[in-house]
Amino acid sequence: MLINMLPRIRITPQRLARTLVPGSRSESQGFRFGHCRNSERFISTQSDAGTFTLLPTRGLLEIKGKDSSKFLQGLITNQMLKIENGGGGFLAAFLSPKGRVMYDVFIHPSNLTTEGADPSFLIECDARALPELHKHIARFVLRSKVKMTGVTEAFDVYSVLDDASAQSTTPLASDNAAVMERLGKMNASIGMLDNRAGNMLGYRAIVPKGRRLSLPESYLQGTLEDYHVRRILLGVPEGMDDFIAGMSLPLECNLDYMNGVDFRKGCYVGQELTIRTYHKGITRKRVMPVQYFRPEEPVPETMRFIKGDSHVVPSQSELFPVKTADTLNVATSTASARPVRASGKTGSNVGNIGLALVKLDQVSEGNIFEVMDREGATVRVKAFFPSWWPKQTADTE
Repeated sequence: MLINMLPRIRITPQRLARTLVPGSRSESQGFRFGHCRNSERFISTQSDAGTFTLLPTRGLLEIKGKDSSKFLQGLITNQMLKIENGGGGFLAAFLSPKGRVMYDVFIHPSNLTTEGADPSFLIECDARALPELHKHIARFVLRSKVKMTGVTEAFDVYSVLDDASAQSTTPLASDNAAVMERLGKMNASIGMLDNRAGNMLGYRAIVPKGRRLSLPESYLQGTLEDYHVRRILLGVPEGMDDFIAGMSLPLECNLDYMNGVDFRKGCYVGQELTIRTYHKGITRKRVMPVQYFRPEEPVPETMRFIKGDSHVVPSQSELFPVKTADTLNVATSTASARPVRASGKTGSNVGNIGLALVKLDQVSEGNIFEVMDREGATVRVKAFFPSWWPKQTADTE
């Protein structure tokens, strides 16, 4: 079955509702998340008031020039025609010729109002990847009339999550005029509706360094940890810890689910493998949200972030099913001389939650996984299906 051909499930405002459960263990010790399928509710990492969070770990590269849109069109997974005339930005990725993800990015039109100005776009990425991304793009410039400039020091990147009442009127990303109107009210001319998980990640707003966003006084300033906790609970990969340069596959990293790939556009670097995988309709692994817990603790039924409960698991650590891990001696089963193959690898994490690339069939079977932390101790891992995924994913891929 061509799972990737199935229509997206629209996230309605009602599904965005957040409910505080007074007196629960989560209220005092952590946050429960109800956007995983076998969970009924969650404690948000923010209150029902709106929040804004500065993202200092993001880097910015400006691509400017007469050929900038055409140039980027041949390098990224998304469709530049959507944004070449300005408006809100989108998620995309630069791929290797073999179809592996090199860099996950947001591309934002600069929305210059100067008459006759050359088209200009800001590429937002993990700041750690910016130097290599610059080199990667420079290889393809040749005779294209484009100029690249690092502009990280000139702008601030914010994530803005509206309050509960405003979320009920959040526009679709395709309603460009409504998105830009909302950004304009924030005093931001550059940004986008972050629709990687429905509308549950709010907006991204880019403003000149030091400029304050224009927001109601009720909006609270969030921390970088708040942002990553929400992102991880939703199962949204981002940056170098989740997209491993030259190794990760676009669909395994959910770029199709997160609106980061346009399967109807023409040729671009790395397109062939991506399109072939899409039309085969088989993606056996995907990045999913996971919760870490100790072997002596009960298996969690709902995904919950517990502040201060830290399991330091390095990114790209191998995961093994418990039934396999129990028989492991280093990397080899005692029952066989053949090496045991890992079921997946870990990605970014905060405290007791994280992301991991795992085999979907093993998650559907309810398997629990094991991994080693930095101290050499065994940590168990439970994966959850995000509710914003197509519901057929667990049954068909």
